[in-house]
Amino acid sequence: MLAHAENVLIERLKNHRDIKRLVRTIGTLPKVPTEKLLQHYYADAPALYIVPGRFTVKDSLATMYFTVAGVVRNVAGQEQARKGDGIDIGCDHLVTLAVRALHGQFLGDCTWSVTGGEMADDEVFDAAGIAAVEITLESTPVELDYNYGEAQIANLPPLPESELADFTRFHADIDLPPHAGAPAHAKWLAEPPVYTNSQPDAALDIQLPGAS
Repeated sequence: MLAHAENVLIERLKNHRDIKRLVRTIGTLPKVPTEKLLQHYYADAPALYIVPGRFTVKDSLATMYFTVAGVVRNVAGQEQARKGDGIDIGCDHLVTLAVRALHGQFLGDCTWSVTGGEMADDEVFDAAGIAAVEITLESTPVELDYNYGEAQIANLPPLPESELADFTRFHADIDLPPHAGAPAHAKWLAEPPVYTNSQPDAALDIQLPGAS
C-alpha cells in the first residue's frame, strides 16, 4: 500500500511539466550517512523528496499520509531561500509546484490533498547553505475489501522450487512453565537431540505433503 502510493507520487512529480523544468532532483530521501546528508541535499537542490508514509484504518477504510520535503540552496539568506531571486527558485516555489502536481489528483487508488506545510527552522540547514520546507499530503479513504491488493500480490514472482523443496518437515518442542531454559532448548535442537537432563513437555513433528 505505502510503497505503491510512494511510487505513484514520485512518478507524478517527475512527469509534471513545470517540475521537470525547474527541479533538479525528485525521489525518496537519500540513503547516505547522517554526516553527509546535508551535503547531499545541497548537491541535489532544488529537490523534492517523498518521505515514507503512514496510514490509519477505520471501518475497513485506510487513509494514507505522506510528506513532501523540499530543499533549496540558501546562499543569499533566508528571504531569498523562501522567495527565490528570479534566478534560483525558493521554498515557496516548491510548495506551489507540489500543490499544482498533487492536490486534488487521483493517483494510484485514491485522490490526494495538500493539508498543510511549514518551513524547517533549523540552524544546521543554515550552516549547510540550504533551506527546507515540508508539505503534508492526505489521501481519500481506500477500501480494504476482501480482494484488496490482489493484482499487486499476483504479480510477485514465486519462490524458486529449489528453496521450497528443502522445507519438508516441521518440528516444534513445547516447554511449559517452569521453563527448562535456553541451555536445555539448545540441547533439544541438537542433531540428534539431547534429553539427558530435561525434555519437552510436548512435541510436534509433521511431515509436509509431497515430502519424500
